Amino acid sequence: MEKNFTVKRHVRSIDGDLTEASIPDKMNVIVNCAGKMGFPGVDPSQLTQSNEILPLMLADICKTRQIHLIHLSTPGIAGLHADITEDSPADPWGDYEKSKYHGENILRKHFISTSGQLTILRPDFVYGPGDRHKLPFFKQVGKGWLPLIGLKGGRIRPTFVSDVCNAIENSMPGRCLNAGLFNIGGPEVVSIREFGALIAQEMGKKLMAIPLPRLLYALALRSGPFKPRSLSYSRLRLFSEDHYVSIRKAADAGFAPSISLSDGIQKTLEWYSFEKLL
Repeated sequence: MEKNFTVKRHVRSIDGDLTEASIPDKMNVIVNCAGKMGFPGVDPSQLTQSNEILPLMLADICKTRQIHLIHLSTPGIAGLHADITEDSPADPWGDYEKSKYHGENILRKHFISTSGQLTILRPDFVYGPGDRHKLPFFKQVGKGWLPLIGLKGGRIRPTFVSDVCNAIENSMPGRCLNAGLFNIGGPEVVSIREFGALIAQEMGKKLMAIPLPRLLYALALRSGPFKPRSLSYSRLRLFSEDHYVSIRKAADAGFAPSISLSDGIQKTLEWYSFEKLL
């Protein structure tokens, strides 16, 4: 954030309860980055609490105090498709995406008469320092070989975390992304194979990409107790189907990502190394 912003975190209990008293006084903007991710076995009530009820509580506070709310959502609301726009029809493909979709709808209805108080950002395939969700992929590349679904795998738009932070800054009142819905994405669309090759290049390693038929993965998912623990239907879709956003609306408003894919990967590897994760 710029130096003229003072950032304070709001305090909430482990179960997600939030009261107006927990929000510091004299706040001009609240940024909601909280969210419970979906994974096999997750309690659906936790998704509801974090992705639907918490945004509603924040919306109540923002509307009462006339505070601008910046809410981070997910492009998964529009499904796994190529070149998703902000006007693409809803097609949430998992429980997490469905809960985020309900959360967005709750906020829109809440701010229907004061839409200028709400900005919704949908960052795409975020990676970078602090992120451990993509760490298994980096570790796999570090082994020197990468299994692919098909010849190249699906196409994605990796987005470095600082570009998401810059988008939040540009969503402040009076800035170019203030009010409305915006996809936020990195500068390049690449295949899973290309993404892995760039990581290997920054690691100084040679990468052997091993294309495997989608049918083979589908059969492995049906192998019962012999199914690899890391394999799931969601991973099958995530790594085989094109899914990336269009960033034209944000660009037309005056916002563009500033971190190249190679620079972002380098910074991510430096953080993983510093934290002794790789």
